[in-house]
Amino acid sequence: MKALILAGGKGEGLYPLTEGQQKELLSVLGKPVLSYVMEGLMKAGISEFVIVTSDKGREIERELPNIDAGYEVVYQKKEGIEGAISEGISKISDKYYVLAFGDIITSSQLYSSLLSLYYTNGKPSISLTPIGEGFNTYGLVEIEGGRIKVMRSGSTLALAGAYVLPTETMDNFEEYLSSLNPSYFVWSGPWVDIGYPEDILTAIENLLNERRGTFISDGANVARSAVLGNQVIIEDRATIEDYAVIKGPAYIGKDAYIGNFSLIRSFSSIERNAIIGAYSEVAHTLVGQGVEVGSKSYLTYSVVGREAKIGAGTITKTSMTNKVVRGRSNKFGCVIPPKGTVDHGSVLKPFYAEG
Repeated sequence: MKALILAGGKGEGLYPLTEGQQKELLSVLGKPVLSYVMEGLMKAGISEFVIVTSDKGREIERELPNIDAGYEVVYQKKEGIEGAISEGISKISDKYYVLAFGDIITSSQLYSSLLSLYYTNGKPSISLTPIGEGFNTYGLVEIEGGRIKVMRSGSTLALAGAYVLPTETMDNFEEYLSSLNPSYFVWSGPWVDIGYPEDILTAIENLLNERRGTFISDGANVARSAVLGNQVIIEDRATIEDYAVIKGPAYIGKDAYIGNFSLIRSFSSIERNAIIGAYSEVAHTLVGQGVEVGSKSYLTYSVVGREAKIGAGTITKTSMTNKVVRGRSNKFGCVIPPKGTVDHGSVLKPFYAEG
């Protein structure tokens, strides 16, 4: 059985992070979001993929060099989910296929449970998950007499983004799901739909909580005076300078640099080639690929787009606000655009600021 992965969404809720990059290629803990979906499906037994993406996704082959599976990339021309599915299934000859949304970060067990359900019952199968916030941003589901009905409000149960479906086109995805008589299961484990900046921070927290113990690559350069806490991941060729403190859970990517006396703590992901200047502090933050953070900066509850340059002494303010769409808390800092420039000594207003 092949899997069709939808990876062509506009990513409007993540702007400005997705202005020039497909959201499924945003890097979290050293991997594009899309790779988490593919690896989960591979563990469930899928080895062939059709990936439908947009023109912004032309970096897919470069970003997935280590995926040990066959995949074909299709560039979407038709509009909407229905158009993407139509173009994708033209490459699939089996009677059934796995449909997966490429912006989901969850346990591989969700995909294994989905395939097990299908092979047990031999009919369309759907994964569902309970949610606690941002209800109007999900495809919600009500269960009536053993059937599912997709709706816009009035439920705390959402579509989980993974399905086994007949290989056929449809006019309206949600109406099509409601017309089926599928098997379904409710997934209650870690699950994040990457649609808003706060989802990235939740995904980092979930992924780091799943990783037990500390891993330090033999190829990393860690000063003897550096202090490493529990649940710390340090990848190849990363450099941790004298008296830096990595207080886990935290991730330091390949070729990243952490300057003297810096503090990286609590659910931060420093992506590959990023530079954190001396005496800086980073917490609950994604620092994207190739970012340069000047010395004596303070970044918290923030997302920094790739290749941004942040001047020395920069501070990201955080606020408690009811404008956060999906966060587990209403606390959020800043979103700094890819390749953006921040002047030295800046105090940055929260992304979800009041007024």
